[in-house]
Amino acid sequence: MRALPIVAAATALALAACNPTGETGYVEIRTVPAAVQRSPALFLDKTKLDPVQKGVAVLKQRAGTVKLSAEAIGGSVALCDIVVRKNRITTVTVSVLDRPPRCQCRNSAADKGACVS
Repeated sequence: MRALPIVAAATALALAACNPTGETGYVEIRTVPAAVQRSPALFLDKTKLDPVQKGVAVLKQRAGTVKLSAEAIGGSVALCDIVVRKNRITTVTVSVLDRPPRCQCRNSAADKGACVS
């Protein structure tokens, strides 16, 4: 019975170490149109995202600015910088029919500044 509090404390410390500041927000990525035969691969900073299913993906991110880019012939093309705010959802709509794709952002906060193109 003495081991249970120790295990619980170790688990709590391990979870806290994953995000030391505890400041996270969410990025909702919507692709338009949703049913595209072959949409380009998307990247948040250097992390390649799984293909967006049914036009919507929601990701938990650390607060701060992340770069959204798309795969292009010969490399990748930067689409926009997304401002992720603590406890907020930033919605990014990516028009995949445009060449290169373009993005439009908005967040759940009342102030502006969800996206820097």
